[in-house]
Amino acid sequence: MSINLDNFPTFSEEHFQTWINELTPIEEHKGYLVKRDDLFNLGGISGGKVRQCSKLVYDNLDHIKNECNGGILTAAGIPSPQSCITSAVAKYFGLKCLVTIPYYPDHIRDSYRVNSSLSQKFGAKVYGVGNPNISGPELDAKKLVGETGYFQIKFGMNGKQVMETIAQQVKNIPDCVETVVGIAGSGLSMLGVALGCKLYNKNVKVIHPVALSGYVYKNKKTWYDRLLPKDRFDGEFHVVQSDYPYQHKLKLDESLPLDQTYEAKAWDWMTKNLKPSEKVLFWDVGIKEYDLDYIEPINWHKSEYEKIIDRELRRKHEQVKHDFF
Repeated sequence: MSINLDNFPTFSEEHFQTWINELTPIEEHKGYLVKRDDLFNLGGISGGKVRQCSKLVYDNLDHIKNECNGGILTAAGIPSPQSCITSAVAKYFGLKCLVTIPYYPDHIRDSYRVNSSLSQKFGAKVYGVGNPNISGPELDAKKLVGETGYFQIKFGMNGKQVMETIAQQVKNIPDCVETVVGIAGSGLSMLGVALGCKLYNKNVKVIHPVALSGYVYKNKKTWYDRLLPKDRFDGEFHVVQSDYPYQHKLKLDESLPLDQTYEAKAWDWMTKNLKPSEKVLFWDVGIKEYDLDYIEPINWHKSEYEKIIDRELRRKHEQVKHDFF
């Protein structure tokens, strides 16, 4: 996908209200209806997650500018697009931005690397974390909030306001649709769809979130409980498990562009388990893979917390050497 760095859009109230409220189209692919939320775009960064992050920042913009030193920060795993999405949104609103991700060697060139490179191209400072699990960047982000005062965009971009932004996109689901299928990483998108089905009295009878992680699948009841009883639609919310692990890239021979880490796995589950005659709509959140030419060496930053961890690791290493010799 092509990124427009030279003519990147900038915030105005008029542009924002038109852009954020536009309904993405519904198309047909191989007999299935597809909600093309992947077509929502900000300078080449596409998908429904861009809308969610933009709305979250817009709703808190005065607070960010006046109380948070004009900056936002977020944590992300290396495969996650949250780092480049947050950085693009910060550029759009004219805000400072920090992202925390696990360290990786600069000589590695793969599609996961593009997210952090784009974050840097959009003007964000990239902070490296030794812990490769998402808990490492999340903890570092919390520490950086204390150091900088920046507003934190939490992993998954949770919140009722964000869900309402997703729910609005349900407006143009045809009345004939009875089943909705979509990927569930954090699960927020599918919760927003469920809320929309309630708000707009849709005829949907079942929503199948295809869970990428065992955590979402094992905690599916608690996960759905994030919607208040009054916000739950009348149909069935049936979480299923993807046939593939999170890190696996699934390449499908489809005319529809599908993210290999995310949407392709939900499409694969749908085509194996549901027929188009069952009045199915596939919710395409967005492709999150970009050209490897955008990869560049990262100017790594380090929080005070990570510096303390490094000093402690060096101290232990020196102690082991001393004890051994």
